[in-house]
Amino acid sequence: MGAWHRELQYNRNIRIFNKANTVLEFSHPMDISALRTTFAEQGLVILRGFALPAEVALIRDAAMQALEARAEPLELEASLAYPGAPSSIDAQGGQTIRRLRGMVARSPVFMQWATHPRLLALLRPLLGERITLTQVHHNSLMTKQPSFSSDTLWHRDLRYWRFSQPQLVSCWLALGDENPENGGLGFIPGSHHLTLPEAAFDAREFLLAEHPDAAPWIAKAQFPRLSAGDVVLFDARTFHAASRNSTEKTKYSLVMSYHASDNLPLKNSRSAAEPGVDC
Repeated sequence: MGAWHRELQYNRNIRIFNKANTVLEFSHPMDISALRTTFAEQGLVILRGFALPAEVALIRDAAMQALEARAEPLELEASLAYPGAPSSIDAQGGQTIRRLRGMVARSPVFMQWATHPRLLALLRPLLGERITLTQVHHNSLMTKQPSFSSDTLWHRDLRYWRFSQPQLVSCWLALGDENPENGGLGFIPGSHHLTLPEAAFDAREFLLAEHPDAAPWIAKAQFPRLSAGDVVLFDARTFHAASRNSTEKTKYSLVMSYHASDNLPLKNSRSAAEPGVDC
């Protein structure tokens, strides 16, 4: 039986942040009610070893092939001009890929992961029985290169997503080790409930770390260390950030985003540019 359809034959630990920002562990099968409650409180959960090694290897191989092909749509570090990025596409490192977009259309491997029944079984308690994978937002292979990666400052994904309701969930799959040293994601638990004044943001809607309303929340940030196969589910309203990669190895992650099927993208917005995939 293939890796995509193999039932779990062992216990798997699920780690989530509780109210005290400490880590609780759940064995599989987990308490779905506790998962739902904690996600509602903290805006994220961490699933250790959720993807099997064979699944990770299959996804990573397909990802390396896609990177080598360099087919559009893709995003260069230099194009975004975040702190640390090459100064232009013609400068040294200017062709460094930050992310490949449109992953589920590139290979059945990515679509199989994005619609895997084991993953959907966790997303449904968070979003509802009928859920849709957006092909516009995330649906990406994220890279952090050793020499030419950049800093992504504190932000919410909803700064550029436009849906009827703000409830969307992203699934971040680590394809190798992720940590603060190589640009691993950090999160501010509970920040999906936060309302901040416009003055707390810069022109690109990044959180201003020195703003008095923002600073206490940034002090609560968590930077989990992930291994290949670990998954983070996080609310689109949860603040997150990542530094540049200061190690000698590239970091790779696959990220997909989902919404309730009746939570429609706003007409004529970028979010409505492509049809979603009903799951």
